[in-house]
Amino acid sequence: MIRSEIRETLRNENPEVTDRVITDTVLNDWMLRADKEICAITRCIVSNTSQTFTASTTLQYYDLEAEITNFYDIDDLPGGGVYYNNVPLKKATPAEMNLTRRKWKTASAGTPKKWWRRGKYLWFDKVADTANEIAVDAILVSNDFDADAKSPYNSLSHLVPYHDGILKYLQWRVKQKIGKPDEAKIAKDDYMAYTKWMKSEVAGYNNAAILMRPRRAQYSPEI
Repeated sequence: MIRSEIRETLRNENPEVTDRVITDTVLNDWMLRADKEICAITRCIVSNTSQTFTASTTLQYYDLEAEITNFYDIDDLPGGGVYYNNVPLKKATPAEMNLTRRKWKTASAGTPKKWWRRGKYLWFDKVADTANEIAVDAILVSNDFDADAKSPYNSLSHLVPYHDGILKYLQWRVKQKIGKPDEAKIAKDDYMAYTKWMKSEVAGYNNAAILMRPRRAQYSPEI
């Protein structure tokens, strides 16, 4: 459905919601919010190629929102994530680094081996000594759903079956707006259940068999 059709469907299903009660402008604003929220909850938009930028020989972390348009998260399952010079890096945490390499923040420059995300920043275990390419498998939020001829979720055809998610969000907001709290709660629960189901369905598009290998022996912590 395009935006005008979603709006028309909502009004047909809720005859009391005339333009005098809730204007098209308000509904359009709600749909823009719903589109982005659903994309974030369900992680339904992934980049079809790794998003790339060049490593700095002075920086240990990078602003992902500045480097990747509409960035939401790093798609690290199954087997994806972050690459340096076309080599996949291992996902870590600051706590792990503090335990295993206590002086990682002042380590000499070299080839990064590990990465982690902290807020909007991508961190490496060391500063790169060569300005090679960094590639990130990214999950994105949508472009603005801001025209009647547009359909939700970046108009991606494989997401057409989930356009009802926008309607369910609108039903929730409409019931709140017209002062029906009991119906609003039911509509909200319906919306949340729908996005949970949608996320499980979308995950099936992105998942594949995961290769399992014996774990190597633990190395001694670096002091």
